[in-house]
Amino acid sequence: MSIWWLIPAVVGLVGVLMLVGGIMAVFKAKLGSGLLRVLFGGLTLAGAMIVGLIGLNLQTYAALSKERLAGQVVLKKVGDHNFTASLDLADDGKLRGKPVDFQITGERVHISGPVVKFKPWANVIGMDSLFKVSEIYGTYVDPNCTNTYTPRRETTEECNSGDFFGCLGTSWKLLNLADLSHTSDSGQLMADGAVYDIYGSQDAFELKPNLDNPIALDLQSQQVPGGAQNCTAVTTPVQTPEGAVQYNAPAATPVPAAPKAATIAPRVTPPAQVVVPQTVPATPAPQTPAEPVPAPTAPIAPATPPATPPG
Repeated sequence: MSIWWLIPAVVGLVGVLMLVGGIMAVFKAKLGSGLLRVLFGGLTLAGAMIVGLIGLNLQTYAALSKERLAGQVVLKKVGDHNFTASLDLADDGKLRGKPVDFQITGERVHISGPVVKFKPWANVIGMDSLFKVSEIYGTYVDPNCTNTYTPRRETTEECNSGDFFGCLGTSWKLLNLADLSHTSDSGQLMADGAVYDIYGSQDAFELKPNLDNPIALDLQSQQVPGGAQNCTAVTTPVQTPEGAVQYNAPAATPVPAAPKAATIAPRVTPPAQVVVPQTVPATPAPQTPAEPVPAPTAPIAPATPPATPPG
């Protein structure tokens, strides 16, 4: 048992005993001593819980950031862009002492292999990730040079079954605890005499310079010793088990155009109706009927006097 669990457990037990003893003393009418026991017991129990939480956080951090030695790579330059990589794998964090030499060409050395990452709570209770170094190979800094000179990939003979989990020697029962399974890869620049250590974390491989090797440490501040190679792009057909496949240059994936929104005709606001106020005619005052005007009569002609007889 970790000391981070033993110490708070003992302190917590003492706090519980003091707390229970204080409560019993209170019921026995010993208020003074009983209350003091309850107070000190509660404080002791609270302190144990705080220490326990601190221990849990430390153990969680240690479990999730744990790294284990998986191997070591020692480089020896044979010629320009031609190296011998001595790979010594490790079991349970200890090198086997049986290095195997691989021919590596290029400017960088890479190691890769399967990794099974377990859920974080499984890491906390002691289940660490599973991994194997299955391949070692070289590349150039310029991808076009890698495509032109096609460095070989060599197998470490650690995984020949073709079964991802079978390669790791695990049981199918562990699949329920697995959070992620993938192939991890890590690479570093090559130079004569460089030494790199292979570490496996809870989710990946890391190729780190050996702290006692100044050559590998100095490479961390360089781009490429002697300058990177520049190559033209390779556009010849790519070979597959089914035959040659025409090379397709990288192209940006067209972003689907957003659907056009339906055109909405602008709403025409009808002119405001002018309300003409209607004037109610005033009620005419009663008028006195006018007297009838007599119709005009024709003028009377004057009477003609009778004629005077001659006489």
